[in-house]
Amino acid sequence: MKLKEKIKAELERYGGGILDSEEMRLASGQTHHTRSTVAEHTRRVAENSLAICHALNMLGIATDRKAVVEGALCHDLGILGRDEKYENEQECYRRHADDSVEVARKLLDDLPEKTKDIIERHMWPTAGSRRPSHLEGFIVSAADKAAAVEDIIVGSRLKPADLRTTLRNIAERRRRRAWKTKKR
Repeated sequence: MKLKEKIKAELERYGGGILDSEEMRLASGQTHHTRSTVAEHTRRVAENSLAICHALNMLGIATDRKAVVEGALCHDLGILGRDEKYENEQECYRRHADDSVEVARKLLDDLPEKTKDIIERHMWPTAGSRRPSHLEGFIVSAADKAAAVEDIIVGSRLKPADLRTTLRNIAERRRRRAWKTKKR
């Protein structure tokens, strides 16, 4: 089986319930990193994380792929509704990891400690986040940073955003933030 097929099978095996959730449906409609969606980003992080796990496995280093998939798919779901939830981007940047843990608690019958650690520390080494306690947390954190760069530069894999759409998304976010500030 080719690596892409293995990754797709593992995403479905370990993350099928998350991928089919109402939260992921909502994530498909929320822009993230200007040119992607929260759903696309989290899926990309999960795919990249699994690719790293496979590379480490070839070196004889075992990883908990279930925790990696669950953590990667849930790591940014706390961002959903960010314009209503957070005062500004800095607050979102600092708080969304904890909010993502709460979403994961709803989606997973039992939130394992390792998965919780992956989600709450995925911002490391930024945002004052503590370093992950497990190898899997480092994997997801690194995959998250790489996926964020890809989101910004390339945009959606499903429908790449042109420059006009990107600028419109930025202007819309600024307009909503300005309106929210005036409302107070």
